[in-house]
Amino acid sequence: MSERVESPGRGPTWIGAPALVLVLLGVLVLVDVMSRQQLSRELLDSGIETVADQVQVEVTGGAGRPAISEVRVDYTVGGVDRIRTTLNDIEDDRQGMKEGVQAPAAGTRYATPLRIVYRPSEPTTALAVVDATKWAEDKNTPKLGLGLVGGGLALVLLAVLLLSIGARRRGLAWWQWYTETHARHRK
Repeated sequence: MSERVESPGRGPTWIGAPALVLVLLGVLVLVDVMSRQQLSRELLDSGIETVADQVQVEVTGGAGRPAISEVRVDYTVGGVDRIRTTLNDIEDDRQGMKEGVQAPAAGTRYATPLRIVYRPSEPTTALAVVDATKWAEDKNTPKLGLGLVGGGLALVLLAVLLLSIGARRRGLAWWQWYTETHARHRK
């Protein structure tokens, strides 16, 4: 009376689903790092470097440890206009700062006087020079993103291959791995 129930894609699906997550994470890493690198290179090449004379760091509590949520800077553009803005991208390097809004301690990453670089046509678009330099020279993070995408795609192809083999064993076309076995092939 008991009939063997054959799930056509259980094993390969357990490979394919996490593999798609790896591909998605890799794409997100690549999009983030490419946008950071593009802005960093643009500002380092054609931006104007100046010094922010007032810096405020906002450290917020997180799920486990505080993190820097934004860095607010004040600087003068062209010797006349005073600009107050937040840095576009920041590195979470709180270096012992407590939660709340505060001036960074001397010797820390965002301590005054903070060298920044801004876009001449839009002075509110600014990065700390130390961050822009680090991101423009970063070669490892794009490799990580490409590795996640490549590894995920390889696992997806393995899952598709295994699903196709399973479908062929059941007498189906390779693309019909999700279909039940034909009635004439059932036991």
